Amino acid sequence: MKRRIPGARKVALCGISVALAATMCVPGAAFAQPTSADKLAEAQAALATLNTMRQQADEASANYGRALEQQAEAEAAHQDCLDRIDDANEEISAIQGKLSSRAHSMYKEGSASILDLLLGASTWEEFANNWDLLMSINQDDSEMVNQTKELRAEIEAQEAEAARQEQIATENANAAAQAEADARSAEATMQQTYDGLSAEAAELLAQEEAAQAAAEAAAAASVVEASAQEAAAAQAAGNSGNSGNGGSNGGGTVDNGGSAGGAVDNGSGTVDNGGGTANNGGGESYVEETTPSQPSYSASTGNAIVDRAYSQMGKPYVWGGVGPDGFDCSGLVGYALTGSYSRVGTTYTYMAWPQVSDPQPGDICTSSYHCGIYIGGGQMIHAPQTGDVVKVAPVQGDMIIVRCPW
Repeated sequence: MKRRIPGARKVALCGISVALAATMCVPGAAFAQPTSADKLAEAQAALATLNTMRQQADEASANYGRALEQQAEAEAAHQDCLDRIDDANEEISAIQGKLSSRAHSMYKEGSASILDLLLGASTWEEFANNWDLLMSINQDDSEMVNQTKELRAEIEAQEAEAARQEQIATENANAAAQAEADARSAEATMQQTYDGLSAEAAELLAQEEAAQAAAEAAAAASVVEASAQEAAAAQAAGNSGNSGNGGSNGGGTVDNGGSAGGAVDNGSGTVDNGGGTANNGGGESYVEETTPSQPSYSASTGNAIVDRAYSQMGKPYVWGGVGPDGFDCSGLVGYALTGSYSRVGTTYTYMAWPQVSDPQPGDICTSSYHCGIYIGGGQMIHAPQTGDVVKVAPVQGDMIIVRCPW
């Protein structure tokens, strides 16, 4: 297993965390700019007001409808009074016509007919009856005219009241119409306010999500870069150690018999190998740890691994799953590497693979508890957790990038 440089990685990860935290805190730090949550709260308050205004506008519409009905009823009542007045006028005209005809007849014939009626009576009783008849006819005609005139006066009074009620109903209908118009106008204004706040909230949310995505992408890129630097440093340290050993062994010969070319001091434990020194007798032994060389990268192999990972996008996470219907994280990596529904290893297996200084698509992102397929740009395809699906996500902060050694 290759050498790790935990101190350097901790510093790198600390820097990533600080950068990410700073990115997340910038929007509200100095000027307390509104967030999407603030705007959403304003929008919800506006929506509550809008709903109240909409209810008020609906009530105003209902009131206007009732006012129109009352106006129509008042108009009908007024018209009925006018019709009755017309009928009374016609009746009065008819009676007056009869009286006029009778008066004309009496004028034309003179009073002879009346005198004949009275003087033609053979008895006093007949005379009295004829007189009463004439008086009764005149009285009936007079009463009929008076009653008709009284009825017309009563109807005219009713008509005046009906006209007044119609005027009131018309004014009420006009007021109700104005109230409805005002309520609908207020509703429309509040609708615009709500729409504007909703749009602002959506825009702020999109900005925050974009900033979050950018921060996560930057953090993921930093993770990949830290892993690459760690691998490069480990490789450089391994190469330096190997170079030192080679120079020492090539520059002198170990002579355990005391021959020329090197002195052996068994008492002090010093062996002169012509420039290389090993302390064999006095205490500590230093053995250089060699770092295995990084596996070469094949673009065609890497692209095939990525393509297989992409082909499983949307499949559900299943604990212990190796496909084809669901995967856990190492099951997905195993399928992407081999194309078969089998498990290559676990995260501990991948943690032991060579860490690379040039992460490429098709490499493996791994930590001690999670893994995925690196697709470039600080992104990976992974099977996250129960209830989730295979998807693209940023490389996690505690991961390293390794390459399949075979």
